[in-house]
Amino acid sequence: MKKATLISLGALIMAGVSGQVFAQTAATPAAPAAAAPTPPTPPTFGAAVPGQCVLDTQEAMADSAMGKAAADRLRQLKAVVDSELSTEGKSLDSERQSLATQQKAATTPAAKTAWEGKAQAWEQKRQAFQQKVEQRNQEMQYTQQEVMSAIFQKLIPQINAVVTTKGCATVLSSDSLLHYDMSSTSNGQPAQTSFLYANPSMNITQDVVAKLDATKELLPSFDRVSLDQPAQGAAPAQK
Repeated sequence: MKKATLISLGALIMAGVSGQVFAQTAATPAAPAAAAPTPPTPPTFGAAVPGQCVLDTQEAMADSAMGKAAADRLRQLKAVVDSELSTEGKSLDSERQSLATQQKAATTPAAKTAWEGKAQAWEQKRQAFQQKVEQRNQEMQYTQQEVMSAIFQKLIPQINAVVTTKGCATVLSSDSLLHYDMSSTSNGQPAQTSFLYANPSMNITQDVVAKLDATKELLPSFDRVSLDQPAQGAAPAQK
């Protein structure tokens, strides 16, 4: 029989669990805070290029009422996943600690053999838990991708309407333009300074957001994508 061991297995329990369960941060003395740099003043731009528009689709989706509702729902689904993994992870770690204690008490050959069987069974549970962690992470990623794709499809008619109204000859993605982003602290509160190197009057992002919000359309309700394999002959589970 292959000898099982609990050495370092406790650390392996939570490998890949988004660093939330059992994550312990060592207390270290705080270093003196460096003086925050002063955010630069945005430049004075030249005249807008006629017919040229700029759009930040990620910002449009995030700022829209539909996007905010989707983000809230995604946070709810993630909280459920975190709770599930936390509960199972803590149970697994408690079992590991119990086995570590039993290992010290197993002094006879029969007791050691019995302990090794328990340790091997625990290792199988740990592997199954690790697979679940990876699966839940994939499920959340797929869910987010599907939701963002659905919102983008809702956004397209509004983009088309704004482009027509504004008379845009071309629409540049903001990703292709130079950005300035800096986080700082102002009066003890976090502050963010950011701007796009393009004449603001060419930016149609908020016009698209307003157009989408004006429809009052709601994103259909959604749940976490399930990658669980249903039992043979059974109908797919509904979450």
